[in-house]
Amino acid sequence: MRWRFVWLALACMAANAQTAWFTVTGSPTDPSVDTVQVDPVAIDTVWPMRTMLVRVSRAQDRANWEGVPYRSYESRVRFNCRARKAHYLHATFYMAPLWQGDPHQRTDYAANPRPMLFLDAQPNPTERIVRAACRAGTA
Repeated sequence: MRWRFVWLALACMAANAQTAWFTVTGSPTDPSVDTVQVDPVAIDTVWPMRTMLVRVSRAQDRANWEGVPYRSYESRVRFNCRARKAHYLHATFYMAPLWQGDPHQRTDYAANPRPMLFLDAQPNPTERIVRAACRAGTA
């Protein structure tokens, strides 16, 4: 009987540990559309900087600025709320949409952060994400 309580407690902890992603654009269940999600709970906040998790699934195969192919990725992003900009610190790339399967590349950009821009996305979610992340930092 005691083991049942242990398993129940572990299951509850695992459920609580899952990220409650906020969908900025797209659908987290439809691989045919571009989807951008943000974890609304910051990893770190030292005003004017905030570090948060952002994940992206693209409708088509893509390549990043280094030529790494991907269909989706999960990333750690630093927001500079004073400058109203965001930069990738780390990214994990997947060949499948919606963050499925094994990642095929992990890249650490901490020494040379890459800008979060979404240049070809319509509507472009960059400003909306930065505004929301920074507004959360002032509350």
